[in-house]
Amino acid sequence: MRLRLLGTGSADGWPNPWCECASCRWAREHEVRTQTAVLLDEVMLIDCGPDVPRAATRFGVRLAGVRHLLFSHAHPDHTGPAALMWRAWTTVADQPLDVVGPPACLEACRAFVGPWDVTDVDQVAGGSGGSGPLRFHPALAGDVLRLGGFEIRPVAANHGDAVIGPAVLYDVTTPDGGRLLYACDTGAPLPRQTLEALTGRAFDVVLMEENNGDRPGFGDHLDLPGFANVLAQLRQRDAVVDTTLVIAVHLSHRNPPGDALAQRLAFMGAQVHPDGTVLDITPATAPAAFRGTQRTRPDLGPGSLPRPYRILVTGGARSGKSVTAEQRLAAWPGVVYAATAGPVTPGDAEWAARVHAHATRRPSHWTTVETADLVPLLRVEGSPLLVDCLTLWLTAHLDGDWPARVDELVTAWRNTRRHVVAVTNEVGSGIVPATVVGRRFRDALGRLNAAIAAESDEVWHVVAGIPTRLR
Repeated sequence: MRLRLLGTGSADGWPNPWCECASCRWAREHEVRTQTAVLLDEVMLIDCGPDVPRAATRFGVRLAGVRHLLFSHAHPDHTGPAALMWRAWTTVADQPLDVVGPPACLEACRAFVGPWDVTDVDQVAGGSGGSGPLRFHPALAGDVLRLGGFEIRPVAANHGDAVIGPAVLYDVTTPDGGRLLYACDTGAPLPRQTLEALTGRAFDVVLMEENNGDRPGFGDHLDLPGFANVLAQLRQRDAVVDTTLVIAVHLSHRNPPGDALAQRLAFMGAQVHPDGTVLDITPATAPAAFRGTQRTRPDLGPGSLPRPYRILVTGGARSGKSVTAEQRLAAWPGVVYAATAGPVTPGDAEWAARVHAHATRRPSHWTTVETADLVPLLRVEGSPLLVDCLTLWLTAHLDGDWPARVDELVTAWRNTRRHVVAVTNEVGSGIVPATVVGRRFRDALGRLNAAIAAESDEVWHVVAGIPTRLR
């Protein structure tokens, strides 16, 4: 299965030509992206906005061999019907082309082609479908189309209304058994019937939109938390498995600059690729096994979380360390969140508000365990574990034999079989505490942090919301 990413940007591209934000400035200097489209096996083009034919020319790609054109919805960056008119002026005008899309897309195309150019495939049996080279196929959620050896399953998107579609995502199986999910455009959550339709599909590649970055609220699009949440749902349902290549597309300047975005997506097990990238994918199943079957999840693969694996995230108060730790695991189902704060003291509204903010920020598919007894959690094999935080764990044990408890925790951390992320505070960089107990706590936490860091696979320091890897 060969994929050519003819574009990976949003409707306005990245950078937006009118904008001078930091994200657009980075894009101008490093990586320009135009409207999202993918060419599959050189014969199937999925989405074709106005940028796409020019992008193909820029990358040395001729579209004369395209035999199947799929539109996801009728927004103009996805459906540029003028391309069909331009095709009519060429040497391949008489060659058949399947045009697949929701009803609104097909109607938009009719204004740019003559009625003699069109065959309405769904009306041919009644004798009124026409006989033109452009074969129009309506695509509605739940349909199954088989064209040129491809199997095409439209599923419902969470994007707009019937005026632009209804918008669909495409589950495509290639002639060699490769499986692609084209999930663009959509917001969160995915419709229930879509999640059910994708259960067990075990895609080789998922192209999923991530338009809104850290600035949610713009249209029916995914932001970074929404992208993570949908990806976790797809993993939970074995639509995304350990061997699935997940690529973010439909990227805009609402995202952080590209290098920071790539790091955030890597935490989720997803990638970004520049426009023009060519990917040759070997399907994970034999061709005879792909239709109507579910693939068994492998034990471990390149898209899985390594285990055992230990990550320590440190930083000052309100530095963004907890958010950074949560981002490491947001796209993974079954996470256990160990909250070490203990019960809120009655009447302490400020602390209660802090605890509530942490709780509401956690993904709904995580399980929270309130405990300061971390050693048993580290000693058992299980799903990914997030500990927030070691500072409060030490507070709970400082009155006892804390050096022994620290040694026990460090041993359990070293020997754990889990993928675990722990948050701690960096408290030794400020003023010297005025009290004996304050100095004692500062010193104890410094020793704990150093001991845990020494046994960690990764150590990160967060300042002003920006994580920097120390190891």
